[in-house]
Amino acid sequence: MSIRARVTLFGVAVVAAIYTVVAVLIYLLLSYGFATDQDRLLTERAGAAVSALSDLPVSEVAGRTPLVPIDAVATGEAVVFVLDGSGSVLAATGHVGGGPVRVPASLLDSASRSGSAMATVTVSGVTTRVRVVPWPGGHVVAAQPLRALEVQRQGMIVVLGTVGILGLVAAFAATWFAVGRALRPLRSLASLADSVGGSEDLTRRLPAVRQRDDLGRLTVSFNTMMGRLEAAYRRTESALAAQRRFTADASHELRTPLTTIRGNVGFLRDHPDALSVDRSAALDDLVAESARMAGLLDDLLLLARSDGGVGLSSVSVDLLSVARSVCRQASASCSGSSAVVSGDPEALRRLVWILVGNARSHGAGAVTVAVSAVSGGARLVVADEGPGVPSELSEAVFERFFRGDPARGAGSGVGLGLAIARSIVTAHGGTISVAGAVFTVTLPLSSDS
Repeated sequence: MSIRARVTLFGVAVVAAIYTVVAVLIYLLLSYGFATDQDRLLTERAGAAVSALSDLPVSEVAGRTPLVPIDAVATGEAVVFVLDGSGSVLAATGHVGGGPVRVPASLLDSASRSGSAMATVTVSGVTTRVRVVPWPGGHVVAAQPLRALEVQRQGMIVVLGTVGILGLVAAFAATWFAVGRALRPLRSLASLADSVGGSEDLTRRLPAVRQRDDLGRLTVSFNTMMGRLEAAYRRTESALAAQRRFTADASHELRTPLTTIRGNVGFLRDHPDALSVDRSAALDDLVAESARMAGLLDDLLLLARSDGGVGLSSVSVDLLSVARSVCRQASASCSGSSAVVSGDPEALRRLVWILVGNARSHGAGAVTVAVSAVSGGARLVVADEGPGVPSELSEAVFERFFRGDPARGAGSGVGLGLAIARSIVTAHGGTISVAGAVFTVTLPLSSDS
């Protein structure tokens, strides 16, 4: 059974229970009111008859009957009987059941003693409510069959039942409509989830709702979740694309030294009597390409460890001392002030070497290195006098295997240096950027600084 049907049936059941209790209370109250009204009517009729008979002698009362007697059983009306001292009927406004009126003598005696009496008796086989009041010539009896009261009660039951049925139908329709409208976002959500699961389209969203209720918050949460899933999916796709490019570029870069190594090994195997100068050249090529491949593999391993989240050691390092050590060996100019950062000394030394080596290999003129402490961080600036990196390549230069020369084989590098530099900076919580021929690295200062 659907949620809509369960909620609707539960709501209708609650309404039915409440209405049943209310209907029973109304029935009891109205039944009591009907009985009270009947007793009041009989009291008024008996009192009026006694007042009318108080000035008349018994001889004038006897034998008086209306032109059209009231049939109390058929009409439900109250009738009045005038009895003499022996209980015989002297006059009547109608009849009950058509038979003789027999009022119990005990009821007449009770009325004579107390001034009036009210009771339910059987008159001519009909259950009747009677009011007995004494008068100088006997007793006045006001009577009304209880059938009139039963008719009223039955009418009340019909009205309450009809109202209850119509009310339950209305409650069912209203609840079904309201629950259906309230659950519309859930149906849209289920439909959207099925659609996304089948098409993998993470750009779809639920329509915005104005209600600030649970379903409104669910809609907002679902759309937010879809946005995060879309972003994660795009990041995953980007990472997979980068991984595919990385694998293709690594295969390309490894193919060249392997081809050279295989060629020279084949030459040495096929020509054991080759000239010594040729053998020396082949061996030199083997050593150079082996060293190149070893360096490439080391770089790839470093990047793989960085991607895998392998942490670096963290100690207080004076960035100016590291830069001066590298510049002294690379014959570059270094200036600035002390800036203490938390990091791995060897990784930071390699960072400076990469930037200085890149400037020496691809730049022009003197290479300068400057270290300074700025607001909240340490700044390392490496610059040369060359034209630098074009602005449209300022981000691409940090990608793996990127080389500005369109000829893939040109130059001695393999395009991993700046990618390694960025991974080192990122691992230290800093940033790296390039503007022309100026590379700028910003690292957080050590807490000991």
